[in-house]
Amino acid sequence: MGVPVNVTNIAGGGGWVAWAQMAKWDANKDDHKLGVINLPHVLSLLDPRMKRTQTLKSFNFLAWHSLDPCIWAIREGDPRFQTGKQFIDYVMKNPNKVVMSTTAVGSDDHMGIAYAEKFLKGFKVKKVYANGDSKKIQEVLGKHTDAVAGNVGYYVPYFMDAKLKPIFVLSLERSPNLPSVPTFFEVTGLKNVSYAGRTLATAPGMAESKRKTYLDAIKRAIENPQYMAKEAKNKNPLLFKESAELWKTLNESKSMVQKVKFWEAAK
Repeated sequence: MGVPVNVTNIAGGGGWVAWAQMAKWDANKDDHKLGVINLPHVLSLLDPRMKRTQTLKSFNFLAWHSLDPCIWAIREGDPRFQTGKQFIDYVMKNPNKVVMSTTAVGSDDHMGIAYAEKFLKGFKVKKVYANGDSKKIQEVLGKHTDAVAGNVGYYVPYFMDAKLKPIFVLSLERSPNLPSVPTFFEVTGLKNVSYAGRTLATAPGMAESKRKTYLDAIKRAIENPQYMAKEAKNKNPLLFKESAELWKTLNESKSMVQKVKFWEAAK
């Protein structure tokens, strides 16, 4: 953009303290503001218990920025299971005995578990909700939980240190960061796809000329070799989408959430 940018982290409500503000931004007074919206987290608006008035159309999405697939992992050397198939078989033989660490209800981590419980007959686990990946990792390494749901990017160092072992990638294709790890689909035949999808948005109703200024800047940043190298080092796959292509992915994510109805698998 050629100007200083201040980053403000607004905590609370699983993202909704910030997103509720963004949906009300004024096209003129707030035209200097950009916001980050995470998928599928924002689709907690579909949870009838939340009684949200916002929809995806409440936000002025600019571009999709990156997509980090979900993974399931276990402790390295756990004698009960060391592969995805062994894990699934064990859970089915011991329903509600295996404990999984995940983040909040409606998060991408929780969504993958909810899908498995809904569409994989006999699959049922206990869930422990933790605030942040470091807490989830402490729980599974400390044997307070048996498995953990997270994202590829954050967990790769723990795999390299042989502390955790990935058993599934929740994607239709294997992750380039974990090429030897099978997808959930490869093992079960079910298209359990979940990820942290990061998008950028600005004030609703903003003039198209201003939107273009932002969009051009985002494109330049994502195509910048230094930035690409930095995100590659962080194991964060960049995925730029805009306009119709962006909304196609947003609506696909919405359809998946409506199918899963994660709020029915909160316990």
